[in-house]
Amino acid sequence: MSPETVTSPDAPALPETVTPSGTVSPGLLGDALTWLRGLDGIGPEEARGRLGELRSRHPGADMRLVWQREAATGDHHYDLLLPSTGGTVSLAFAPDRAIPWPLRGSQRSGEQVVLRVNGVDVQIEQVVSLLDVLWEDTGLAVRLVNACLVEQEVAASADLADGELQAAMDAFRRARGLLTARATEEWMAERGLGLARLEQIVTFEAKVAQLRRRVTAGRVEDFLAEHGAGLDVLRVVRLRYGARPDADAAAARLRERSGDATPEELGALATGLATEAALTGLGTCRIEGNPREDLAALHGADAHDARAGAVLGPRPTGDGGFDVTVVLAVEPATPNPATRRIVEHRLFDGWLREQRRRAHVQWFWGSTARTDALDDALKA
Repeated sequence: MSPETVTSPDAPALPETVTPSGTVSPGLLGDALTWLRGLDGIGPEEARGRLGELRSRHPGADMRLVWQREAATGDHHYDLLLPSTGGTVSLAFAPDRAIPWPLRGSQRSGEQVVLRVNGVDVQIEQVVSLLDVLWEDTGLAVRLVNACLVEQEVAASADLADGELQAAMDAFRRARGLLTARATEEWMAERGLGLARLEQIVTFEAKVAQLRRRVTAGRVEDFLAEHGAGLDVLRVVRLRYGARPDADAAAARLRERSGDATPEELGALATGLATEAALTGLGTCRIEGNPREDLAALHGADAHDARAGAVLGPRPTGDGGFDVTVVLAVEPATPNPATRRIVEHRLFDGWLREQRRRAHVQWFWGSTARTDALDDALKA
């Protein structure tokens, strides 16, 4: 037997419709059950596409579709989640031909094989065991969890209108120089993409952009007012030396001249020192623009108030070298499109940080000590 829903005899009656505020409006549960019946035999992408129809009939209701693929049959089982006051209502329909409950989640042995070399199978657990870098680079774990969090938000968002999808597709092609149909087709062929898959990629990127705009709406100006100085761009000459004494000597010579030389003259001296260092194999030089906050991460408080002509360092670079930085000019941050994009990304990163702190993450690999350390990093 595959019941549509199971409740205990003493369980309170479920409301007919549940909205985010917990209020009741008639018809959603029956309509949702009929809708779930129609998902029998279809894939997740089509199912998500149909969710827009149900949402349009119940615009006040919050709903999320989740699914599980049964490895034994390849079929998909769907649940519709309806947030309610004090919890969540989960609604599902299992047809009579569905896989029995004891076999749910079982896998074919072949699905554990990642590749075969000279007839020898390489199991997925062997591959995972090689990913020890995860324990050393918490940034990788952060990116994995971030991807899951964004995917969840995107899955719950409304579908793109045809015009929005076309605009997103046009922007996607322009960003990659795909200005003709032939160029687009060749690009797709090189990556083994069909039109449907390309539309999925474009839709996902567009929804992520919508999510970022929604998260940062009305906050960019306040951020600039409070933290704008940290977004100043410092035009600098950066000298990198392999040995601390060489870096100390270069910094001393630059500071001797910093009192009476113009920033341009100081920059010329810095590039001259870099040329000497490069010829003798002692150092390298880069001329670049760095946000003040990025330089502050390396040089500390000295970079917060640095002006043209300032000499920063030497500071260890983390790769065994030592950095000496000469500030040539300071470009104050202005609310231009480039600066706004930087602010939006930083605000979005902050939002993700807060989502990670609240997320319930389960690790199915690694020792408790290792996963606890990752959890601490995720919530930092």
